[in-house]
Parts: sequence; C-alpha cells; structure tokens
Amino acid sequence: MSEKLDHERPDSKEKYSEAHSVSSLDEHLEDSPIEEVRASVPPTDDTSLPTATFRAWFWGIIFSCAISFTNQFFWFRANPLTIKVIVVQLLAFPVGKLSEKILPNYEFPLGRFSFNLNPGPFAIKEHVLITVMANAAATTFDAIDIIVVQKIYYNQDWGFGGGILLVLTTSLLGFGFAGILRRYLVRPASMVWPINLVNATLFHTLHSNVPKAVKDAEATHSGLSMSRNKFFLIAFLVSFVWYFFPGYIIPVLTSISWICWIKKDSVLVSQLGSGLNGLGLASFTLDWSTISAWYPSPLAIPWVVEANMLAGFVFFIYILVPIVYYTNTWEAKKFPFYNTHQYDFWGNKFDRDRVLTPQQFLNDTAYEEYSPIRITGFFAICYGQGLAALGAIVTHTILYNGKEIWQRFKSARQDSDDIHARLMDHYKEVPDWWYVALFVFSLGASFATIVVYPSDMPWWTLIIAIVLAFAWLLPIGIITAITSQAPTISMISEWVYGAIAPGHPIGNMIFKTYGYITVRQALLFAQDLKLGHYMKIPPREMFSFQVVGTIIASFVSLGTTNYLLTSIDGICTKAAYPWTCPNMNLFGASSVIWGLIGPGKFFASTSLYAFLPYFLLIGFILPVPFWLLARKYPSSWVRHISIPVVMLGPAPYPPAPTNSATSFALVGFVFNFFVKRRYNAWWKKYNYVLSAALDSGVAISAIVIFFAFQYSNINFPTWWGNNPDSIDQCPLATVNWNGVDVYS
Repeated sequence: MSEKLDHERPDSKEKYSEAHSVSSLDEHLEDSPIEEVRASVPPTDDTSLPTATFRAWFWGIIFSCAISFTNQFFWFRANPLTIKVIVVQLLAFPVGKLSEKILPNYEFPLGRFSFNLNPGPFAIKEHVLITVMANAAATTFDAIDIIVVQKIYYNQDWGFGGGILLVLTTSLLGFGFAGILRRYLVRPASMVWPINLVNATLFHTLHSNVPKAVKDAEATHSGLSMSRNKFFLIAFLVSFVWYFFPGYIIPVLTSISWICWIKKDSVLVSQLGSGLNGLGLASFTLDWSTISAWYPSPLAIPWVVEANMLAGFVFFIYILVPIVYYTNTWEAKKFPFYNTHQYDFWGNKFDRDRVLTPQQFLNDTAYEEYSPIRITGFFAICYGQGLAALGAIVTHTILYNGKEIWQRFKSARQDSDDIHARLMDHYKEVPDWWYVALFVFSLGASFATIVVYPSDMPWWTLIIAIVLAFAWLLPIGIITAITSQAPTISMISEWVYGAIAPGHPIGNMIFKTYGYITVRQALLFAQDLKLGHYMKIPPREMFSFQVVGTIIASFVSLGTTNYLLTSIDGICTKAAYPWTCPNMNLFGASSVIWGLIGPGKFFASTSLYAFLPYFLLIGFILPVPFWLLARKYPSSWVRHISIPVVMLGPAPYPPAPTNSATSFALVGFVFNFFVKRRYNAWWKKYNYVLSAALDSGVAISAIVIFFAFQYSNINFPTWWGNNPDSIDQCPLATVNWNGVDVYS
C-alpha cells in the first residue's frame, strides 16, 4: 500500500540487472569490509522497486499459514519434519511470477492511500518480504512445548485464551527487544549473521537477469563460465536425488560408525564408535540434513569460527566426557553413555509421581525417602559447558566489544558504518517509540497472563525474568550475529526461579518462557532485520510483515496443537508412536531437574553435581588470559581464539548426534579454508549458491518422501542399511557399562 502517485510499471528486471552488473564488474565500487558479505550481497540498491504490494501481503499470509501449520503438525513426531523457510523462498518465486502474469494492472483507491494489484514485474524486494513473514511463522514456538508439558506432565490446561497469550506475549516481547537493540545487532558491518548470506545469495540468483555481455565479462574475468542459476539447478537436483538414500533407502548413511563394525558385541566399542548414541569417534555422516539440523550451514560460517567450535567440541566431548565416564565420576557407569533421561540412585527410571503432591509441588519428605535424582555423565558435562559458555560471553563482550557498544550507545551511526548501512539511510527508520509501545503493550499482557491464569508465578517475578532476558540479549546477540549459532539462557532462567521457588515446576516453566524464550525470539527477529538490511527493505515494511507473520503463526500453531492433543489418543507416549513428542519431553525433563527438584538440591554440597556451578565461574575467567595474549601479540594466531565460540562447539548436545560436529567442521575446512584460499574465484561465485542448493534440495526431497511414502506407511524393505534396531550398527551404545538397558 502506498500514497497515490503517478504509478508507472518500471522494468524491475532491467533495473536489477544494471545494479547487479555494476556490483559485479566495477572493482572500484565501495563494498563491505567483510569478504563473505562481498561474495553474496551487491553494494547497490534500487529504491524504485515495489515492496509491500498486494501480492506480497497475499502470498506472505498464505505461506505463513501453511508453514506454521505444517511445522507444528510434524513437530510432535518421533522424527520431526521441519520445513525451512528456504522452501518458501523457492516456492514464492514461481507464484510471484504467476501473479505478475495473471493479475490486472488495477489500482484500488483508499482515500489518501491506494494499492495496485500488479505494479509490474515481481520484484526481489517483494520476494524478501514474503520470505520474512513466512520465517516469522516458520519457527515452532517453544512456548507451545511449555503448554504441552503443563497438560501431559502436570495435568494443567489454560485453554486457548491463556495459551495464545503466553505464545503472543513472549514473541512480541522479543520483537520489542530486537528493535530496541537493532543499532547494536543489525546496523554494524561486523554483525554479519552468516546464515543470511545464503538467503541473500539465493534471492540474487533467482532474480538476476544479467545481460550476455556482462556474463561473458564475468566469465573472462574469473575463468568460470557456468552461471549461478545453472550451478544452483544442478546442485539442487543432485541434493534432491541424493537425500532419498539417507532419508529413505539407506538411513545408515546418516551415521557411518565404522568402528562399531570391528566388534559389535562390545559395550566399549559401541560407546566409542556410535555417532548417534555415543562418542562418535571417527564417525561421520553423508546426510546434509544431519549437519544442517543442528548447526548453521558450514558453507556460510567462516573457517576461523568453525575451528573454534571444533576445538570446544574436542575438549568437552572427546576429552572431558570419556574421562568422566570411564573413571565412573558421578556414578556415570550406572547409566548409558549419552541420553537426557533422569534416573534414581539404583540406575532405574526416576519415578516423578512418587515425589509430587496433588498440587504438583515437590513432596520433600517423599523425595528424601525415595532417591536423589541422577543424570548421565554426558548430560552433566553439557550442563557445565552451557554454564561456562554464559560466563565467557559476558567477559568476552566487555573485553572485545565494550568500546564499540558504548560508542553506539551514544550514537546510532558511526564512521565505521559500511555501504549497506548508508544505503539503508535512504528509507524512513522505524521510530523507537513503535518498538517501545509494542514492548509496553506486550509487558502489560504478560502481567495479565500470569495473574489471571494459574502460572504459580508471583507478578514481581515477571520483572526479574524480563530484566534477565534483556541483560543477556546483547552479549548473546553479538555471538549469534558472528556465528549464527545461538547460546541459550535456558539454564540460567530455570536456575533463578529454582532459587526463588524450589519445588514449583509449573512456575519454573512459565518463568523460563519469559526469560529464555523471549531472548530466542528476539534473536530470530534480529536475524530477519539483518536480512532486510542486506536486501534494502524499508524498515517500516519489515516491521509490519514481521509482526503480522508472528501473530498469524501464534494462532495457527496453537490451534494445530490443540487439535492434535484432542484427536490422537495417548499423544506424547510410546503407545502413540510416532507421535511421541521428543522435544516436549526434553522440556519436561528440564522442568523436573530445575523446577521440581530445584538447583538447591541438584547442586547441594552433598550432591554428586555440586561442582557444576563452578563452570560458570571458569567461563567468566577464561577469556581474560586470551585477551591479554591477543593484546600482547596482535599478529599471532591467538587473536583468532574466541572462548564463547569455543563453548558453542558442543552446544547442540544433547540431543544432537555427535557425528554432526566433525562432519560440519570437515565441510567447513574444505570450502571455507582450502577452496577459499586456492580457488577464490570459484568460492566467491558458487559457495553460497551451493549452500542454498543443498538446503533447498534436502528440504523439498524430505517433503516428497514424507507425503509420498512415510505418510502412507510405505516403508522401504528392511535390510542391512536400514535396520531399525541399530541405524548406525552400534547395538550396545544405549546400555550402561554392564550392558543393561536401564531405560527402555
């Protein structure tokens, strides 16, 4: 919608082609200081391209509803099918071009405003807005899992009204946070958000219409004659076809744990070799989805970041975890090597019902008479790693980014702003009061939610949760903007409320919702704001599309969840397979450890896990010596060490398979170190195109496999390559040291 103007139908293809050709050939044109950005985002803009058109709104709403319903529907399955927004990015292009062909060139007058059904060729900025709205709707809301845990674990139901308030308020609070901090997380050139570079490359690949003379000049200059479009199509088809093997025909390709082939009847060999349920030594995957499900694309992340993450993975998972397990620290040998279950003193499944009161609080007497809670050594180390990461983020941010943050606090614009930031100055910025008003409205609705509904959370604790979220958002946002891998304050949120009200699991979950989940939503919004920054989308239109997409997704996701809970008998239990809700059960486990039992008992001086809180202190201290060394030797390799990024290496564990980290690092080394150095022209032209093609091919193939075969229970015949009892051929990886299955 726009003010009445003398509407012309600009030839968007020609304007885009001209801008693209200039950015491709003029070596003297000012560009981003970041090489990865230079390879994927041209330093140009065409302010005449249509943006928030009727077709952008129409298709944005359609795709938002579709992707929200689909992702939430399949979220509760044993193997969730999550459709990434890159699928919408692909599908929106042909439907946008179709709209360009069939809609009439008719302008609707609406007072001083008007809109045209078809303002010309389907433009790249319309495409971006459709994708941004869908991306706001594509994420399965963690607040939904909290609602399901309330029903399944604690027999509490707030109804649709309470549920929608919980989902909406946490999401919109996060949006308000992202807007308030956008000058720190979006505008600076150093805040790259690498995963956006894949999306930006795909946009430019789909919409490029470079003249033949320009193509010939580029090919002569680089020695690479194949166009990006043709390369994308070939790589997409290869990815699409290949995924049928690990995704349907030969699932063993998802984890090739060849060490287990040596001695399948050995518990030790299975524990060391299994890439799914063990250490994953020398295990690897030939399934792109196994890597991309737990990490950002290894083609999008700079090698120095991936090397730091690999170092953290090796230290925590390959060194510390085996030391803990095989020395029987924390009685680790009583339990399997790797899972997130809870156990009692004897190594049996922890019986939650034995220690719950009718009001769903902890019965201290029953707990003392029964057993202290136990977890696997692997799970305990990952708790420690998470605490260390949070400590390191705070110190690192102060030491490495403190000066820049202070300068930007004094002024939104800096001399260091790159060409993309200055190009965005052509558009009206969203006034700060818009974000403040949205935040205030959401905060008021949040107070109403916890007061009106049985949240087991005093009103004043909401203020603590919001302050906690805001305090952590900037340091976590900086790390996420550099790595596209987001640390979590889930444990800190649970710990704080566990100290305030131990033995209150429901209150703990709601507090966690307004602490951790608010930060997570804020980071997702900030990531999309950076995509709009790269693609030169007017900020006010970005604001509108993101808010509308979030509201649509909240209603669709909760409606889908309520439908499943009422229509599937025994949902979230083994009896309802495949509707076993693995992610919900992980949230439920956290509610038991941090809410029901509480950190006071879990970390008590008499507890096995009393040392774990010291990981937080270690994390606070560890960046200091590396910062001092980097200042003393500014040209040495030490300057590349980032302790928070090191801590992110084991961040997806649990529940990620351990073979994903080494495969992620290997792919990153090949393309972002070797190829980038030896074949830089190829890397600049094709690297991000390849990443987009691999993601797209796997996503479309997964949808085809599910609806064509799995939805109708058409399974591939059982054979060695898809043995359901042991996908990675390590049959004893899920038992304890004595070979006993203690949690079947």
